[in-house]
Amino acid sequence: MVEQQAESQATTCHWHPAVPTGLSCSQCQRPICTQCLVQAPVGIRCRECGRAVPLPTFDVRPSNYAKAAVVAAVIGVLGVILWLTLIFFTGTRLISFLVTPLVVGYAAGEIISRVVNLKRSKGLMYIAGGTVVLSSLVAMMLTGGLTLSLWGILALVGGVLIAIGRVRL
Repeated sequence: MVEQQAESQATTCHWHPAVPTGLSCSQCQRPICTQCLVQAPVGIRCRECGRAVPLPTFDVRPSNYAKAAVVAAVIGVLGVILWLTLIFFTGTRLISFLVTPLVVGYAAGEIISRVVNLKRSKGLMYIAGGTVVLSSLVAMMLTGGLTLSLWGILALVGGVLIAIGRVRL
């Protein structure tokens, strides 16, 4: 008699019929397994009732991308100006090759992150990293060509990594 009651109480998941479970959705009362549950503020819900929404940090809208692109353009122009200023005052391209990508990378990552309210996405990573690369390429073309040393390449990679570190997923 006890075995029959235990068998009648053993239910299987609504979405995974082979998985026995003792959980049920607090709204629709469907049996669910641990793979199907969504933790809601009002209890355990199924996938349909839980309506999972993305976290605000990762909910990046087109207006955020537009703001980031405008800020990236401004930072790129300022990066080129910084590059040319360092060459003018130091008289050598070496310091400019080493310092400017790192400074532009930090500025791009930090300012873009702040402008879009600390949001994170792959698109913002591309914008921030592209800012460093494009400002460096433009500055190199203005100063006499695309010649890079090993240290210049490492500084450029470091600047890109610093930039995407603030807006990465």
